[in-house]
Amino acid sequence: MSSTKIINVLKDDKFEEILNLFKQASAKEVIFIVPKKAKAFSRPENFATLSQEANENGKSISLLSSNPEMNEMAKSYKFDILLSPVSGS
Repeated sequence: MSSTKIINVLKDDKFEEILNLFKQASAKEVIFIVPKKAKAFSRPENFATLSQEANENGKSISLLSSNPEMNEMAKSYKFDILLSPVSGS
């Protein structure tokens, strides 16, 4: 069993697909790399479902996204937030 699983989320991925990938992951830590606009991570109930699934299976969830609202929602469900480096303009 690997200790960490990284799941790259595409903006049009369905939440059910993401949830199934999460359930199938044997790793205890799952990192979601999420684009700024992702349908699967746009609704609070999806965060709640993932959080419940993680608690039931002893998994931790980390999220890497440049969307501040998504990060705040993830924090409220006890997800770890990984911050990407700020790009210069």
